[in-house]
Amino acid sequence: MKTWNLRYRYGFCLALLLALLLGVESAALAQRYPAKAISLVVPFPAGGRTDLIGRIVAQHLQGHLNTTIVIVNKPGASGVLGSLEVRQAAPDGYTLGFFSTAFITAQYTVSTPIVIKEYDLLAIVNVDPMAVAVNEAAPWKTLAQVVDYARKNPGKVRIGMIPGASAQIFAGALAKAAGGLKMIDVPFKGDADGAVALAGGHIDVHVAVPVAYKALVAAKKLRVLAVAAEERSPLYRDIATFRENGVDLVIGAFHGVYGPRGMPAEVRDTLIASIEKTVTSKELVEQMNTAGAGILFRKGEAATAFLAQQDATYRQIIEDLGMRTVPKK
Repeated sequence: MKTWNLRYRYGFCLALLLALLLGVESAALAQRYPAKAISLVVPFPAGGRTDLIGRIVAQHLQGHLNTTIVIVNKPGASGVLGSLEVRQAAPDGYTLGFFSTAFITAQYTVSTPIVIKEYDLLAIVNVDPMAVAVNEAAPWKTLAQVVDYARKNPGKVRIGMIPGASAQIFAGALAKAAGGLKMIDVPFKGDADGAVALAGGHIDVHVAVPVAYKALVAAKKLRVLAVAAEERSPLYRDIATFRENGVDLVIGAFHGVYGPRGMPAEVRDTLIASIEKTVTSKELVEQMNTAGAGILFRKGEAATAFLAQQDATYRQIIEDLGMRTVPKK
């Protein structure tokens, strides 16, 4: 009996010592974070708005974290493939995701949906209104003219978007708000692909956010007709709103930084603090303004509340449009 007690006490003490050592090691690792490069997964092709904004954020964030941030483009399934790569990564802060509105819409429109509770939202960093663009040589100078043409010519206007992503909801919401337009949906993997197709005359109209068209507008290949904002933005004062064109629709898209669920609190805190410094820095603000991308920073409960509100808004629109493919639980 005494021998058993000694063994028990010895085992207990050893286990306690190991636990303490592991705790110390874990704390030490957290204090050293980041000790290597961080991968930022962008679940859309290079050149699109998510890729562009993600690269701007990463460029400045790596300075505040004192490490390299590598952009990993993993397009497919309306953003689901890239999202899954983040979910399946070790929750150590070295694999993060830069996700768009598709992160919430894919819950309802993709056959293999994302499960939001499997991720940690670190911060919301960007929000922009939906925009409608046409080829510079197109006969339409206003959104009202496009709507009038589409109404008189059902099934003739080819509208480009990303299926399962916010752009598909944009297209559906536009058609409904404009009185039930009948247009041909043309799917693309990313905004950049669709914008290039629009510039090449392969489609008639495209929906995304203004930043997706920045380069091609500057090259006089495309023209943005309107934005679905409450009022004209300082970033694009010369672009009319949907309401100015007789279409009562206000809707937009956003981006946030996420990680796999279960990251250490110290790592999360380090990342959130660094993201906040990044988004509020003069250098990033200037670069985002130049790109035509809006800034919105939300962290903690404010970020969670923002995501929940967007989730409810998009879910309702998706159900109203009959676009839901995932059964309700």
